[in-house]
Amino acid sequence: MLKMQLLGHSSIKDDLKRYLRAHGVVEITTSETDSTSQEQPRELETGLESAENALEYLVRHETPKSFLQKVSEGPLETTDRSSADLAAKVSVTDIADRCARLQATVRRSRDGLAASRELVSALEPWKGLDVRMESLSAGDYALEFWTLPEKTAGGILDEAAGAFPLAALETVNTLAGRSFVAVIVSGGDADSLGETLKLAGGSRSSFDELEGTPAEIIEKETAGWPEFERSAAEAEKEAKKLAGSNDDIRIISDYYREAIGLEEVDGRLSTTDSTFLMEGWVRALDRPWLIRGLGDRFAEVEVTFRDPLPDEEPPIHLDNRAIARPYEFVTTLYGRPVYREADPTPMLAPFFVLFFALCLTDAGYGFTLAALSALILWKFKPKGAVRNLFNLLFAGGLMTAAVGIVAGGVFGIEVDSFPGWLKPFVLIDPLREPMKMLNIAFLMGIVHILFGIGLRMRADLRAGLTAEALFDDLAWIIFIAALAPLGFAGILGGEVPPVVMRAAMWAALGCAAVIFLTGGRKQRSPVMKVLGGLVKFYDVVGYFGDVLSYARLLALGLATSAIAMAVNNISRMVIGMPYYSGYLFMVLILAGGHLFNLAVNTLGAFVHSARLQYLEFFGKFFHGGGAEFKPFRSERKYSVLKDPD
Repeated sequence: MLKMQLLGHSSIKDDLKRYLRAHGVVEITTSETDSTSQEQPRELETGLESAENALEYLVRHETPKSFLQKVSEGPLETTDRSSADLAAKVSVTDIADRCARLQATVRRSRDGLAASRELVSALEPWKGLDVRMESLSAGDYALEFWTLPEKTAGGILDEAAGAFPLAALETVNTLAGRSFVAVIVSGGDADSLGETLKLAGGSRSSFDELEGTPAEIIEKETAGWPEFERSAAEAEKEAKKLAGSNDDIRIISDYYREAIGLEEVDGRLSTTDSTFLMEGWVRALDRPWLIRGLGDRFAEVEVTFRDPLPDEEPPIHLDNRAIARPYEFVTTLYGRPVYREADPTPMLAPFFVLFFALCLTDAGYGFTLAALSALILWKFKPKGAVRNLFNLLFAGGLMTAAVGIVAGGVFGIEVDSFPGWLKPFVLIDPLREPMKMLNIAFLMGIVHILFGIGLRMRADLRAGLTAEALFDDLAWIIFIAALAPLGFAGILGGEVPPVVMRAAMWAALGCAAVIFLTGGRKQRSPVMKVLGGLVKFYDVVGYFGDVLSYARLLALGLATSAIAMAVNNISRMVIGMPYYSGYLFMVLILAGGHLFNLAVNTLGAFVHSARLQYLEFFGKFFHGGGAEFKPFRSERKYSVLKDPD
C-alpha cells in the first residue's frame, strides 16, 4: 500500500473525480476543506431521500416476479448519460409527494372504515332500542348502557332494583353470553349504581356525540362503508400504476447516490482558487497503471507516491490468486490482518472447502449447489463480497460432490442401490462406519491445529523471537503429534505398531518436560517459574478440546445423510394414494424436502467450517484488526452501468 498525493488544476477536478470513481483504485483520505457551496448537496440529498421514500411505498405494489423471471431479466442496466437524462426528466420529489398523499388516503380510509365497523359492532346489540342518542339525558335522569354476564344478570338486576328503587333497568338484548341492559338512573344514584354493576362484572358503553337511534346510526354508518373501500381501492390502484415506474426511480436513486459521492469528495480536498490537493491510499500494483492513465488523460496534474510512515496504519486490501480469492469472504467476516501481518486466506482455503464438503457429504447436493451458484454468477454478475461468496459456494459444491461420491452420499440413496460403475468409488459409508469417519475428522483437526501453530512459529522466527518459536511453538507441535497415536490407541481403541507407540511416548514425555521447564522462563522467582510451567502445560487441555471440536464434521455429515434418507422414505409412503396423486405428492416431497435439507445444511456447513477457522485455526497465529481498503468507486444500489461514460 502506498500513500498518494495528487496536485491538479481546478478545471479538471470534476473529470478527475469521475475517472477515479470509474476505476476505483484510490481511497481518498484528506480531511482538510475549504469553503464550498452546500446548496447542491442538499438538493441531491433531497432527491435521494425522495426516491427512497417513493420506493419504500411503491415496492409493496409491484407485481411479484418469480425466481425464473428474475433470473431471465438479470440486473437493471443503465448508463451515466441515460441516468442523468432520466433524473432531469422525472421529478422524484413529485412522485414522493403523490405517494405520501396516496398513503395518507389509504390510511385515512382504512382507519375510518375500522372505526365505523367498531361503532356498528358496539351499537348492534342496542339496535332494538328506540331512543335517540342525543337525548340520553333529561333533567336529573340519564340513560346508560351496561353489559352484564348473562348467567348472573337476572339476580344482579333484582338486587339493583331493590337497592335503587328510583332506577329502571331493562334487558334490551342477550348475545354471546352477555346481557345488554338499559339503565335509567338519577344523577344522585348514578355513581353508586355504577359501582354495584361493576363489582358484578358489568361494563358501561359510552355513545357520546351520536345523533339518531341506534338503528339509524347503524344504517348511516354501513352506507358509508363502500365509500371508504372505494377511496382506498382507487388510491391502491393509482399506487400500482405508479409502481410501474419503479425501475426508473431506482435508476434515479442511484444517480443521486453517485452525485452525492462526487460532492463528498470535495470535502476531503485541500483547495485554492485554481488548484486542489488530493491524498489517499493506493495499492502498489496499481501505481504504474494510475501514473499512465492520469498522464494520458490529464495534463494539468502531478502525482507522487511514498511508502507508509512507521506511525501510519494503511488500510488493508486482500489480494489473492483467483483460486483463493473467494475465501476472502471468510477471512473478512473475522477481520482483516493488520499491516505487515500475513493474509491467512490462502492457508485457510483448502481446510475450509474440505470441512464444508464433509459437513454436507452428498454428491447430489454438491452438484446442485454448484449449479445454482454458477447460474447466479452468470446471470446476475454480482460483485465484491457477494461474488466471492457464490464463488466459494461453487467451489464448495464441487468439493462436496467429490467427497459425497467417496462417502457414498447421493440424495440419500442407499449405497446398495448405486449402479455398478459407481460403487468402486465409494470408500467409506459414514452411516455404517461412523467411528472411521470420526477418526478421519480428528486427524484433519490435528493437522489443522498443527498447521496453525506452524504459522505462528514462522511469524515468531521472522520477528526474531527464537525462544518462543522453539519452546512455545515447535515443542507443542511435536508434543501434539506424539499424543495423536497415543490417543488413537488409548481412547479410540485403534491399533498402533509398538515401535510407533514407544517413539510417541518418549517424544511426548520429552516435549512435556521442555514445555514445563520453559513455560515460566520469563519469571524471576523460582516459585513463579514452576507455576508458570504448570500453567503453560495446562494448555494441553485446550488443545484436547480443540481436537474434539472437529467431531462436528461427522455430526453434520450424518445429519445431512439422515434427513435425505428420511425425505426419500416419506416420498415412497405416498405413492399409493388414489388417482395417481401419490406421484405428484412424491415429486413435491422430494423437491421440497431435498431443497430444504440442502439450504439448512449448506448454512450449517458454512457456519461450522468458519467456526473451526476462527477459533481452532486463527486463534493459533492470527490477530487481525486491520482497516478495510475502501477506494472511491461507484456505490450503486439497484443498477449496474452497462456502458460507463
